Amino acid sequence: MAYFPLFLNLKHKEVLVIGGGETAFQEASRFIAFEASLVIVAESTDQNLSLLMKAYPSQVRLEQKKPTLENIQSIKCSPTLVICTLGDTALNTEIYSYFENRNVLVEDFTSTARCDFIFPAIVKRGDVVCGVSSSGKSPHVSQFIKSLLESSIPENISEINEHMNEIRKAVKQSISDPAKRSKALQAIFTRLIEDDNQTPDYEIDGIIGEAEL
Repeated sequence: MAYFPLFLNLKHKEVLVIGGGETAFQEASRFIAFEASLVIVAESTDQNLSLLMKAYPSQVRLEQKKPTLENIQSIKCSPTLVICTLGDTALNTEIYSYFENRNVLVEDFTSTARCDFIFPAIVKRGDVVCGVSSSGKSPHVSQFIKSLLESSIPENISEINEHMNEIRKAVKQSISDPAKRSKALQAIFTRLIEDDNQTPDYEIDGIIGEAEL
């Protein structure tokens, strides 16, 4: 089964991570760059997770208690996503059922049947984000494609993206025809890639002017 690719705005939204080991650290650390608010439920945390909490105290909160369903229910948290990294299949099933009944998406590391979502291999350059998934069948496939993307995407693609955003605003104001607007933006983007984002403003204005004719 193929998973549907969806990009979420998780800024200031709560993500509940159940467990305090290496897997919990790996999963929690994914969210830092996306400004999510992480709530960790664990009796203890490994060194890496402890360091993550110290480095990002405003983003990561520890609820230091045994991760039972009763304790999880008592936590003040309204999660957008739940990540369960426990090795206890029976408890994971309980947790999954509890949140499923509340329409909260859960990822359970002990069972693909209890994974409402999975994480892709991510390539991030500023606001440009690429996610690659093998639908959980082979992480090696995802990592291979990720490495291809990393080697082919320009290092300054984030700056080009910001530049294009500003140009797009101006083009929307000056070119009313959608087809001409799209053609102009494609031509400008091609020039920015070729010129390493150093295309002079007068050349960009020239492309826009030609499209207006």
